[in-house]
Amino acid sequence: MTIREYIRDQVFARRAQDRGCLVIYDPSRRYRDVALSLGSEKREVIDVGESIIQNREAAAEALERLAAGTIHQLILWIPAPRPVDPEEKQKDPFAVFAEIGESFPKGDGDEFADICRRAKSDHVSEINRMFEEGEPTFEMIDALEEGGSWPKLKTLLEVGSSKEILASILSPRTSQVEALKSDATWSNEARDFVQRSLGHTLRTRGQTRQSIADELWQVLLFSEFVMDSAGEVPSGLETVPCAGENARSLIFEVCETLRRHDDHKDLYKTKAQEVEDELNLAEKIRGMKSLGIRDTFACEERIFLNRLVELAVAGEVENARGIWHSRQRSIWLTSEERLTEWTLAARAIELLDAADRLSTPKFPTLESIILGYATTWRELDRHHREMEQAANQAGNDHDGLEKLLHVARKAYFKSVEALQAEFVRLVQAEGWPVANGQILWNRQVFDKVVNPILESGEKVAYFLVDSLRYELGVELEKQLSDKLKVELVPVCAQLPTYTEVGMASLMPNAESALSLVQQGDKLVTHLGGSIATAPATRFAHMQKCKGDQCEDIDLEDLVRKKKIKIPEKAKLLVVRTRDIDTIAHDSPHQVLDIIPSLVRLIIRGLVRAGELGFERAVVATDHGFILFHDQEAGNLAPKPPGTWSIQKSRCLLGEGTADAHNVVMSAKEVGIPGQVQNYAAPRALVPYSRGQIYYHEGLSLQECVLPCLTIQLETAAQTKKKSAAPNLVLAYRQGKTDKITSRRPVLDLAWPEAQLFADENEREVAIEAVDSSGNIVGVAGTGQTVNPATGCVRIKPGNALPVGLKMEDSFSGNFKVRVLDPSSNATLADLSLKTAYLE
Repeated sequence: MTIREYIRDQVFARRAQDRGCLVIYDPSRRYRDVALSLGSEKREVIDVGESIIQNREAAAEALERLAAGTIHQLILWIPAPRPVDPEEKQKDPFAVFAEIGESFPKGDGDEFADICRRAKSDHVSEINRMFEEGEPTFEMIDALEEGGSWPKLKTLLEVGSSKEILASILSPRTSQVEALKSDATWSNEARDFVQRSLGHTLRTRGQTRQSIADELWQVLLFSEFVMDSAGEVPSGLETVPCAGENARSLIFEVCETLRRHDDHKDLYKTKAQEVEDELNLAEKIRGMKSLGIRDTFACEERIFLNRLVELAVAGEVENARGIWHSRQRSIWLTSEERLTEWTLAARAIELLDAADRLSTPKFPTLESIILGYATTWRELDRHHREMEQAANQAGNDHDGLEKLLHVARKAYFKSVEALQAEFVRLVQAEGWPVANGQILWNRQVFDKVVNPILESGEKVAYFLVDSLRYELGVELEKQLSDKLKVELVPVCAQLPTYTEVGMASLMPNAESALSLVQQGDKLVTHLGGSIATAPATRFAHMQKCKGDQCEDIDLEDLVRKKKIKIPEKAKLLVVRTRDIDTIAHDSPHQVLDIIPSLVRLIIRGLVRAGELGFERAVVATDHGFILFHDQEAGNLAPKPPGTWSIQKSRCLLGEGTADAHNVVMSAKEVGIPGQVQNYAAPRALVPYSRGQIYYHEGLSLQECVLPCLTIQLETAAQTKKKSAAPNLVLAYRQGKTDKITSRRPVLDLAWPEAQLFADENEREVAIEAVDSSGNIVGVAGTGQTVNPATGCVRIKPGNALPVGLKMEDSFSGNFKVRVLDPSSNATLADLSLKTAYLE
């Protein structure tokens, strides 16, 4: 490969492909011809040197074509120096393109000499000499190949470069090991090769590949560590052999290859740990100021995590986020335990950032705060939920993470309490729900959303999901909108926000039929004069209104049962689930774990409803919820004075007066129908009774702003017309073993790109481990590719990614890992494994 070809393909083309847009600054005009040669039908190249004004307009137009997908890449060649400081960037009309995409040069590694060393790694010493004497031409660099180097090593190992020689000696294929054994003379050439390419004289007297490799592993890894750390050598390790500075590019490339390639990464981790232990590196690097950006040794990962935590706790969120972004591809994060800790730290950082951005809520009207919550402020609750989900999966052996969690929880609570105070103020001023009719009320959902669909002649599946908070409704909409037409709107909950009232408010004619009736010392929910406190009594009311055109079914039955008979005359199918609310009340700490499976269950239920001939679906809920990790001392509301016939953890019904801790309003002011005098609720996001971490009966945006989704379903006939499922490949340690030795094994999931799916976007797949009876014994762990709302893994065509499994502690034996379509539950790939925890 010529130097021009290397620059074109490995530098310019690769960056353009990675970022979509590349700006090449070239004041010496060295790269003009190379840059212009990259033009193609899908890759537009603009020569800015011809006219800055005209080409600025042309570049803007090309950027629009890039966004529209008409072209895939945009390259700008500019005969001027790259702007460095903000003032220079403001003067540069093309700086914005570099910010959107990528620029060249960028960093020391983009100097012409560095590029030449990488392209011709066999000739580093000759290249250094050429640059000392002046700047060589492309032709002079290419002429270095004519002499050839290391013929025996290249022949025996069947490779063509210094990088490949080093990688093959350190981590050879079986055929390469055998080839070296067959020739007793290669080691002399190897010693010369190491001296000339690394500047290191081998000390070992051994003539075998293993003896040479053992020394090279330490030299290579320690050299990368020192060079990446700005040349700082840990105290006490000054005498450890280190390669020459001229070998920097070669060492970085070889180490990166060993870390990234599936054939090498396991051996790399083993050898790096051996060198780290031998040098006692974990102890000796504690006082170092800079550890660079590479992840040579595992002990660096621990230090980076500690620094991230320290920065985040100190309020330096952006700097902490920078560490997270720099470590996402670390080889040490392929360990599920470590990845779980980093994911938790990242979730805490995102929550801290959101809590800081959304810390001073000010809204002029009740409608504005509801819409503001539905569009923006709900993100506080999403980030908090995702952090707590990650905390559930992480261990408790990192003191710094516990401190970060405490700080993030405190910041969240401060922000949502400020939001709560603003919400309560506006409800007291305007009443509840919103009076102008622009936002639906739960009592209007059936008559204004479901009934019009029925009257149009379409069959409707009406999903009544208990405790579906608004931010979870948004996540559900995200999952469905890629394949189906979905409309999501915020709805005002019916007060008081507990299940029997909330579910009754979703029935036909609820706006006029719903009433709370005094029976003895209790208030009982009625619809049209009849008791409506349970699913059966509420469905009886629906049958009274809609006759035999309605049927009902549990969500679990809808999904699990293979044969479901729905009468032909049934036009309305009521689908019920109380999973979140039931589990949260019984075992509140488990609710975060079951949310992903419930969201997937709803999606599968929607798909099944379509298969049964229902054309539209409406998803509604009775109330949202508040979930805190734990209550701090004093985090409790005293009850206001009065006589209260209904006493829930977050509200009271009866007669009484407001005080500093409670808002008390007339039932009419807050839209409660029937024989109720007053409604009381804590002003703060706290309950009336101790020991509560999940609650929903009160007055807050989290409890009272609800999602209502209307979905255009796909019938069975439409589903059959869809393209075939993606061809996914699941593997464990490249198939070298079928035994897992950790309860957090890491598997590899790949989607080999095929022409049929070349234009397909990212997809989510569910991953679970099941025993021989079909019981789930493991699920996908946490990580940057795992959606916390669904527990599904995101993957794109042509990509391969590590996926961590979280196995149940009590399980051992044979099991199968299945990759499933979350909508149909169809198996896309599977892999049989067994546990071997004691080996």
